[in-house]
Amino acid sequence: MEQGQCAKELVSIIVPVYNVAPYIRKCIESIQRQTYQKIEIIVVDDGSVDCSGEICEDMAMHDSRIKMIRQENAGVVTARCRGVEGADGKYIMFIDGDDWIEPAMVEVLLNEIVSSDLVTSGVYYQEAMNRTVERYDGFREGRYRGEGQMDELLKSMLYDADLECVQRLTPWGVNKIFRSELVREIYKGLDSDITFAEDSVFLYKYLLHCQSVSIIHQCYYHYRYRPESAMHAVNRRMLMDINKVYLALESDFRKHRMGESLLYQLQRWVMIMSCRAINSHMGFCSQAHVPEYIADAGGLQDKKIILYGAGKVGQDTYSQLRRFHYQVILWVDKNYCFYQEKGLPVVSPDEIFDKDYDAVMIAVKEQEMANTIRTELCDRGISDSVVLWNQPIRVFD
Repeated sequence: MEQGQCAKELVSIIVPVYNVAPYIRKCIESIQRQTYQKIEIIVVDDGSVDCSGEICEDMAMHDSRIKMIRQENAGVVTARCRGVEGADGKYIMFIDGDDWIEPAMVEVLLNEIVSSDLVTSGVYYQEAMNRTVERYDGFREGRYRGEGQMDELLKSMLYDADLECVQRLTPWGVNKIFRSELVREIYKGLDSDITFAEDSVFLYKYLLHCQSVSIIHQCYYHYRYRPESAMHAVNRRMLMDINKVYLALESDFRKHRMGESLLYQLQRWVMIMSCRAINSHMGFCSQAHVPEYIADAGGLQDKKIILYGAGKVGQDTYSQLRRFHYQVILWVDKNYCFYQEKGLPVVSPDEIFDKDYDAVMIAVKEQEMANTIRTELCDRGISDSVVLWNQPIRVFD
């Protein structure tokens, strides 16, 4: 097997572990099975109270490449910092204990970083309802080097005003490979009290020191959706946590040659994440919802409406139609069971055929998805003339 110029370099793979007993064996086995074998696996047990630590200890007894570090629960930043301190490799990767990676990930990323300071790749991202999508950086593939090309990344990595998209550069540390000496420098000044978007804080600080970055769209990392994880739980302190991220990055951004652009991006990020926190993560009542989309319901004031779609667009549309006293006689979605569990009055699309209505309003973001829904409805006998979709107006992103 041809390895490339980095074939003899040790890669340190840091795995923070906290109460992931059902998943940790698959995670570590996926690292052990890498096509590139000169690795060390640094497992940091962050005070697990299940048997995660014991599973890792048992695996370490059979593989000398596994190093165990145990600590009282102190959070992922401290766990990763302990791993960084104990790492001997020239390069560092981070893998979360409930996820897993493709066999070629280390080899591919390692061969790229020989001429870069950072390599970033795609992620198989599992969402709710077991739907998996591919997510990768919103920049073209290739190597960005020198001030001009690096500025191309930096000017829109966190928020792109032209595309109106947030975090154009994937904000995770787990789908990337880093240079150890720079990682250590960043972690020296990283606040261990940051418990939200800690990956982003580390990554954006790291990027400010990069002379070159390689972007790969191929996916190698598998992110596992766990509804019980802290990422998806109610967090009543989330606005405070977002402000911590702002304060952690503000000074670094201000001092950079692109300070004005970076600060604007950071401030837009704060605004967007704060709205999302209020809408989805703080347990606020529906009346406190900040609309992300404005519905175009022109001409439907006196019509009996069936609303199709219960995602972000659908929820904003339903709220606005109800507030302005439109006649919404039915709200449907194929994944109605999921939304019913969230307390939303969503039912199966099958119920459309028992109702008397004037219009079926499709509330989704993408035209392609709207066309699919329209075709399905028409195939079931609903007249195309009563099926409506307009591009929703986005308030923020």
